[in-house]
Amino acid sequence: MTNIEPAHRAVPATEGEREQMRAAFLAALEQLPANTGFPHDVREAARSLFDVGWISGVRTGHTGPALADVPLPPHTFATALAGLSAAMHTDSRPSIGQLVSYHGSQERHHGRYWVTRVERELDRRGRESTLYRLSEYTDGAFVTALSGVHEWSVTALSQHWQRQSL
Repeated sequence: MTNIEPAHRAVPATEGEREQMRAAFLAALEQLPANTGFPHDVREAARSLFDVGWISGVRTGHTGPALADVPLPPHTFATALAGLSAAMHTDSRPSIGQLVSYHGSQERHHGRYWVTRVERELDRRGRESTLYRLSEYTDGAFVTALSGVHEWSVTALSQHWQRQSL
């Protein structure tokens, strides 16, 4: 073995380790305030990061018996997951000039559109609401097809689709 080769070969997480990680992640989520709502993709990204941290701690001996039954402060998880949520949420929102797929309640309009307007406002309770104007690009101009479209009714398409569509 050369000096750049690891002393041990990588081994995927065992079933026991995966079971422990699932239980620990659920326990972490239970420590968050009840009104904390994370989209599914954010929760899955957080789970992946949590799993890596968990298995790293177990395999390096940093989760020893000295800390058994000693919980972390609740804000530890809230802070970590809130930061992840903010980062994921800003990256996933469609923006002006982006090609999106509309899959909302108006089924006859399902398809690809360009975002030509984004309206964001706070409701009386301080929750943000985002509405989109979606347009088709016809004869060198954008023509409004749908307006007042909710965020959950559109999915941003990749850059690959955008290059092909122009």
